[in-house]
Amino acid sequence: MKKLLFLIALFVATTHLQAQWTPVGGVGFSGSEAYFTSLAINNGTPYVAYKDAGNANKATVMKLNTAGTGWETVGTAGFSAGEANYTSLAIYNGTPYVAYVDGANANKATVMKLNTAGTGWETVGTAGFSAGSASYTSLAIYNGTPYVAYKDAGNANKATVKKLNTEGTGW
Repeated sequence: MKKLLFLIALFVATTHLQAQWTPVGGVGFSGSEAYFTSLAINNGTPYVAYKDAGNANKATVMKLNTAGTGWETVGTAGFSAGEANYTSLAIYNGTPYVAYVDGANANKATVMKLNTAGTGWETVGTAGFSAGSASYTSLAIYNGTPYVAYKDAGNANKATVKKLNTEGTGW
């Protein structure tokens, strides 16, 4: 009976322990206010995309450095042409892609990806491809084809999903 009571007490004590969250690479690494954060993992390396108040509210992507001690900019910081809202990050075959509401294109949806040199960002398809202003962008990539979902003001604020055409030139 004593063993049973001990096991019950041990179970109760251990179930009341709370899991602890551990910072990854340090906290506050963005340098300024960060909005619309989006997280993706590539081969164990976390990446984060966000609207970067320190870079005129443009998009920035950072990744955990190889030592796991800090964060480094991917490509260039503040790479979008204008303000970037509702950033959504996905990674395909090691290449980060970011969908966002593009302030430089009438708040329509735009997708950019890191160039092959890893030094800058390039537009995927056409910039500002949604029918009207977009909100709440969500990006996914399947078999190399990017898909973007968003609230579409050009279609009575209903949900819209578009995919990149096979030529890679439009949505």
